[in-house]
Amino acid sequence: MISYWYYYLHENGDIIGKSPIVVEGDGDYFTSPFVKKVWKVNLDERTDAWVLVIEALAMGARETRVKELATRWELNYQDSLMFIRRLKAPTEAQKKGFKIFVEKILKRDHEKYWENIKKLAENEKKEKPS
Repeated sequence: MISYWYYYLHENGDIIGKSPIVVEGDGDYFTSPFVKKVWKVNLDERTDAWVLVIEALAMGARETRVKELATRWELNYQDSLMFIRRLKAPTEAQKKGFKIFVEKILKRDHEKYWENIKKLAENEKKEKPS
């Protein structure tokens, strides 16, 4: 059973998935001026899905396609809280894409989102025994 899939960002903003069976038989498969970036996504790792959508958003991916993938993969508000705990050193592109994700996909104010995160972290600190 294949546990990963390839996705690429087309210059038109679409995120397109490709089977490794097709891709790995051709070393030049993604060699094209139309391909902006390629991700190899481990289907068992939620972080890979998040990295794909936020980096793609930062690079101009179509929001409708990102919404499709976010719905399919259940990349929602609750899951975003888990994701930001796992992402230790985000790149500038990931920060930019995450802001877009919060505003355009989750439909939340970016600053209020982070205020809420800080409150949640403070509450967790208070609840932990010393």
